[in-house]
Amino acid sequence: MDWTTPVWVTNTLELIGQMAIPLMLITLGVAVARLHPAGFIRPLVLSVVKIAVAIGIAVPVGVWFELAAIPFAVLVLQLSTPVAVTSYLLAEKYKADAEAVAGLVVMSTLISVLTLPVTLAFLL
Repeated sequence: MDWTTPVWVTNTLELIGQMAIPLMLITLGVAVARLHPAGFIRPLVLSVVKIAVAIGIAVPVGVWFELAAIPFAVLVLQLSTPVAVTSYLLAEKYKADAEAVAGLVVMSTLISVLTLPVTLAFLL
């Protein structure tokens, strides 16, 4: 038996799904507007540590699995990308320190402007 959903249900679910990312970004924007400049020291340190640890883990794993150049570069880049907006939403939902996570998202994104080109230069 072949089951298909009605077109109107599929279209409705697609539209709702497409709203998720803009809503996440708006929510993060509200949190960023509430941040204070003095609170960026901790996210700065954590962002640098995250990138260092990510690259420090990716290199031995890539060597251990004997990855070719392109898969190795993808592994390193995927692990050294900025913190995702979904981290903020999870922190907000579970009543964790959402303000610190918002700062981490902002700082890791700003730092990635410098670190990703440098990482690419070494990988390519």
